[in-house]
Amino acid sequence: MLKLIDVIAESDDRPVTLAELKKHVQAADFADDDAQLEIFLDAAIDFVAGRTSLTLRRSTWRVDRCDWWSGCLQILLTPVRDVTVKYLDAAGAEQTVAADLYRWERTALGNAEIRFLDAFTSPAVKADTFNAVQIELEAGFDQDPNMTGAGDDPELEFPPRARQAVLMLAASWYRNREAAADAELKVVPLAAEALMGQLRVYR
Repeated sequence: MLKLIDVIAESDDRPVTLAELKKHVQAADFADDDAQLEIFLDAAIDFVAGRTSLTLRRSTWRVDRCDWWSGCLQILLTPVRDVTVKYLDAAGAEQTVAADLYRWERTALGNAEIRFLDAFTSPAVKADTFNAVQIELEAGFDQDPNMTGAGDDPELEFPPRARQAVLMLAASWYRNREAAADAELKVVPLAAEALMGQLRVYR
């Protein structure tokens, strides 16, 4: 059984910058609202990530197992950037499996499938330990659009629809700061909800 625990580490860099949001809401020429805009921006990034099941911020996750697996192990995290397999040996010391003993690849949804190669011999692990085998995964999109480029790894480029959804949500919260409004608000066609629906990963 898999247990996906909370992120081990998360980048402080936002995939959508405060400068982008300030330009979007036409607040680029003053700084009075910067602290409030940062709150809306962080909330919007987290909301879009939760609604779409995409890992928008660069982060490191860990999956714990009590023992090795056979066949293909799928990790429901999108998009995966890199995989490291560690384990606690019989004496409880942490060891790292050599990268040439396993192979991982992204599925069509961006998840990771991990398979051991024939040369892997399943070393003994610490008994009765839920985290005897630990799979660390780097995940998330490139924060800088020039980091990889279309010729390198286009699957890691931050989706423009996610950027637009984040900006739309943060701008809406900036302009409507209460939980309720006197005026009737109307949903804009093809707005944030529609964009998130197109990006959503179904598992």
